[in-house]
Amino acid sequence: MKNLSFFLSVIILGLLLNSCDQKEKQVEAEESEEIFQESIDNNSFLEDYPNAKKMTEIDDRVDPEKRVESLYWEKQAKNGSEFTQVVAYLNDDGLPMKITEYYVDGNFQPQGQRHYYLEENKLIAFVEQSDYWVDSLTTNYSEKRTVYNDTEPVVSQSRHAQSYDQIEDVKWKNIRQEHHSLNKVNKILAGVEEFQPHFISVIQTDQLFLLLGEAKPKTEVRYTTAVRVDKMTPFIEDLLNNLDKYKFRPVNIAFEVVGGNSSPEYRVLTNIAWKK
Repeated sequence: MKNLSFFLSVIILGLLLNSCDQKEKQVEAEESEEIFQESIDNNSFLEDYPNAKKMTEIDDRVDPEKRVESLYWEKQAKNGSEFTQVVAYLNDDGLPMKITEYYVDGNFQPQGQRHYYLEENKLIAFVEQSDYWVDSLTTNYSEKRTVYNDTEPVVSQSRHAQSYDQIEDVKWKNIRQEHHSLNKVNKILAGVEEFQPHFISVIQTDQLFLLLGEAKPKTEVRYTTAVRVDKMTPFIEDLLNNLDKYKFRPVNIAFEVVGGNSSPEYRVLTNIAWKK
């Protein structure tokens, strides 16, 4: 039943991520956040910080056809299931110029998107768009952004609104400078460390799914993910005949994303081999 629960959670996440841009959001007043001064306007922000202008230029250049998507990862935590997924948008040289992380931090925990803007594999700007649950029916909405120079953040700002539709009418305010790391999203994209897939088990409904995840986490809590198997191959047949033998063995996989656009998204297996 746990495997089936995970499978259903993956479907729910796909629906959530596809609908999050349309749902109404309300403001959160972050009492712990120290506000120093109100920014003048967005034009001044772009003029004062060159990498802020590059950020908007990157958004204009993003090509949905030139992207790499990660697996959906779930982790059971004290606040319920946590989810994370990463999409990297590539430039003409095949390097990521924008990485977006979609996340849900658990039941009634923050959820949203984190956007990392890069130039020559170096972070130049960061934007976070978040929902925070006030109660079981109401969420607050906030946005943050940080601009970097060569190595360090030079300005961080935030803003809040009564609803998502009103956020563009709200001025940004300067806050303490925040530093952000590419470490997690890079590990997810590369499939390494806790995001290295290991075979765990299979999920058999009307379709076949492989349940993959961390092999030996420090606790019983581990990241897991699932890929759908549409084609029976000698590898898959051998795997199904030797489930206990191959349990927790690392694998390298390739997959394609199907669905989306208000339909459930699935990761469909296209190739698999044991990691040497």
